[in-house]
Amino acid sequence: MNTTKNKILAECQQRGAQVTPLREQVLDIVLQLDGVIKAYTVLAQMQRVSDSVVAPPTAYRALDFWADLGVLHKIPAVNGYILCSHTQHECGGHCHNELNHNSSFILVCEKCGAVDEQSLNHEWQALREGVKRSGFALKEEHVVLTGVCAECQNL
Repeated sequence: MNTTKNKILAECQQRGAQVTPLREQVLDIVLQLDGVIKAYTVLAQMQRVSDSVVAPPTAYRALDFWADLGVLHKIPAVNGYILCSHTQHECGGHCHNELNHNSSFILVCEKCGAVDEQSLNHEWQALREGVKRSGFALKEEHVVLTGVCAECQNL
């Protein structure tokens, strides 16, 4: 079992979150994927190892479980999920807080699908203050920016 998965499962245990075999299977799948994670990609991989048909809501519920726990970000703008960058740090969970988790700039490469999550606290604070002055209440604090990553620019 890899370190990231161990860290996630330990945090689930501490929080009292029930990780069923199906949820663990979905975690294994998403930890192997790069970039934007689509529910139908997860569903297709679940189908490959299942003896019976797996219904689409099964994959969505498991993905939403991991999103609710902060392992994934659900990003409607790209119709998918991304693995939270905090799950891959060896910080013992100290770098993961609600402010950082819920406030990120997500950069998505239009060519290769690579994803880079940037938690830019200073910039977010300025944005929050401007939004607050306008009287607007933010529902979600993910900004998705699309473009071309450095690697694809060099091709």
